[in-house]
Amino acid sequence: MGPVTESELREFVIRTLAPTSTAGAEKVVEEFVVGDQGRIDIAVISDRLTGFELKSDLDTLTRLPRQMHVYSQVFDFCTLVVTQRHLEPARQMLDPAWGLAVVRRNSAMELTYRPVRKARPAKGIDKFSLASLLWRDETLRALDALSLASGLRSQARDVLWARLAEVTTHAELRAIVTQALTARQGWRDVTALRAGVETYQSSGVSSRFLARRLTPQYR
Repeated sequence: MGPVTESELREFVIRTLAPTSTAGAEKVVEEFVVGDQGRIDIAVISDRLTGFELKSDLDTLTRLPRQMHVYSQVFDFCTLVVTQRHLEPARQMLDPAWGLAVVRRNSAMELTYRPVRKARPAKGIDKFSLASLLWRDETLRALDALSLASGLRSQARDVLWARLAEVTTHAELRAIVTQALTARQGWRDVTALRAGVETYQSSGVSSRFLARRLTPQYR
């Protein structure tokens, strides 16, 4: 049997796992950008943030330690999905809070999924990193809602993010961020993916904080 490729693994997880892995899921976004530090393969956005990092047969685990550090600062739950060849090394390397699953190709040449370890809530959420998922106008609107935007409208994004992180609890900030992300246009929502319907509204914007690619079309 041939190797499980990145595109196969990504399609399988998006179609089969991600939409049903978070209760009340609203958006499934591919290659979700986390600040300047990286992008996780799949983000499921609802009233919490759930991330899936994928390692196909053609990948290595070299970048995994850094990826775990970066993504654990933002996502409430993270799961590493690997192919069989990475399973044992991943067990040794994985952060204790991260979930682990393995994908194999069976004798019928179909991919199968087996949970190995359930993800636990992340304990290292960094509020500034979480705030930096917002666009500048989203951050200003949040500060406006708190009557704290005065004197900040001309400030750089870093200043706005720092202020928002300072004046909110983690729970409050997570609600602000997830509401802003689910309201953005240009990302397909999970109900369309479940139904196999290829529909979305273009946002007409381009940003390093928007996913580099929309979820691909499935036939």
